[in-house]
Amino acid sequence: MALHQEVAALEARFLAAYQRGDATAAADVYTEDATYLTPGKTPIRGRPAIATVTADDIASGLQITSLTPFHIEQAGGLAYVLEICSTSAGPATTMLVLRRDGAGAWRICAEAVVPS
Repeated sequence: MALHQEVAALEARFLAAYQRGDATAAADVYTEDATYLTPGKTPIRGRPAIATVTADDIASGLQITSLTPFHIEQAGGLAYVLEICSTSAGPATTMLVLRRDGAGAWRICAEAVVPS
């Protein structure tokens, strides 16, 4: 499967879990040691902490309606994705760094969010 198809599947998995309110399943797209950066907050590290922040976002009513990648690059077992994230709070640009896990699946190992 081509990288852009794998990214689409990863994003669809995250979005479906988020929209049904399942923060743990949404956070499963991240590596165990992932880092999540968002403006005004300290860096979040690790899948359990990302699940907690995701649960807080869901509880606050934040809706994520779409994830639209506009640039994808890969070098070996690392890749990055630039995307537009459409939310109820307005759009944001997101940079994802992906890393293959032991089974060969792509997971997010770092994410940085920049409000648009």
